Amino acid sequence: MDYILFIAYLAILCLLVTKIPFVKRSGLATKHVLLLFVVKIFAGLAIGWISLHLYSNGNDYWDVNREGWKEYQLLWSDPHEYLVNIFKSNYGDHYGGLFDSFQSFWNDLRNNIIIKLLSVFDIFSRGNYYINSLLFNFFGFLGHVAFYRIFIQVYKNQRTAVIIGCFLLPSMLYFTSGVQKDGIVFTTLGFLLYAVFQSLQMQRLTWKYLLIILLGFAILFLIRSYVLMNLLPALVIWILVVKYKWATFKSFVIGYIIIGLLFFNISTVIHSINPPQIVCNKQADFFLLPVAATQVHLDTLHPNFKSFALNAPQALNHLLLRPYPMELPVKSLIPVSIEMVGYEILFILFLLFKRKKEPGEHDPFIVFGIFFTLTMFLFIGYIMPNLGSLIRYRSVYLPFLLTPALCKINWQKLRGIVKLKNK
Repeated sequence: MDYILFIAYLAILCLLVTKIPFVKRSGLATKHVLLLFVVKIFAGLAIGWISLHLYSNGNDYWDVNREGWKEYQLLWSDPHEYLVNIFKSNYGDHYGGLFDSFQSFWNDLRNNIIIKLLSVFDIFSRGNYYINSLLFNFFGFLGHVAFYRIFIQVYKNQRTAVIIGCFLLPSMLYFTSGVQKDGIVFTTLGFLLYAVFQSLQMQRLTWKYLLIILLGFAILFLIRSYVLMNLLPALVIWILVVKYKWATFKSFVIGYIIIGLLFFNISTVIHSINPPQIVCNKQADFFLLPVAATQVHLDTLHPNFKSFALNAPQALNHLLLRPYPMELPVKSLIPVSIEMVGYEILFILFLLFKRKKEPGEHDPFIVFGIFFTLTMFLFIGYIMPNLGSLIRYRSVYLPFLLTPALCKINWQKLRGIVKLKNK
């Protein structure tokens, strides 16, 4: 019966995705929309099947699905408790700190929101993980479309490169297709940034886009608050650059210097706010977790500028270069290692065959994406000592770096050189 339901839902959603105005206005042909949507769905099935067979002791994807089924049953047995339990703390009157990783209502809320969502999906899926994945990725696919609609306005003549960068980067596609927070963050970022981009293009903020932006802020705050904290400074600089026509790169550099000064010194003015200590506490929380098969060495961070500066190369190395080609603590990292080699080759091609004087090179959105991504990479690299988690968290932000690289390479010149060598 589950197989029949899956096929029926897939057929309905394939029809529906081609009729959504937001997708139709992307300019993508119907056959391309369907192909990309099916690829997204199969990525969701793949991560579910692989995680089930690789992690016999349990994993995030299947664990939240089981909890969703329990919530679905609670919906029918005790509707009142179902409606109110998401607001209750599991720690009595103690709700914990917003950034705490243990014994915190706010930390638990991130999974509880997904569990509630799955309990609604269970009305249609009867608790089947793969059908829930199908429904989850129907909405997740729209996040890819949102990113595509932004990038194609910057790189108008680079449709193939933009499609690859926004839909088909392997680890991005894989990890954002799992029934977890990564897909929600990716989709939320897509719609939020699309609303900001369009508002800046029109030079006015409509109620529709304001609602999308505020909803995006709320979702990020509840699901991964540190993403919102890293996003806001870059967002403000981007808006100011466009509004006042400031020099893009120079403005971002000056803006981030000011933000850095505030980050390390605001505690001297407002003693209750200490951002460096919050990051250090997050790292300490991760150090308390059991040692993973993909554990990496991470230097202890201290709440001062010197420690953050000294640890920055290690943090960026973990996010930009690892896993190394020969670094395979578990076999599941082989595809990611191959992917990283591919990206390194891509970067070399970008340096050797970069297009000259093409539109989009200094577009404020592109510079925003690079600064925002590097900030996220620093934050994740500072706190995370697990290579598997680093890869998963990194995947959400890859389009900001790789889509511009794909679009800026002169592929015609490269093909011409390859043809000459083959003669």
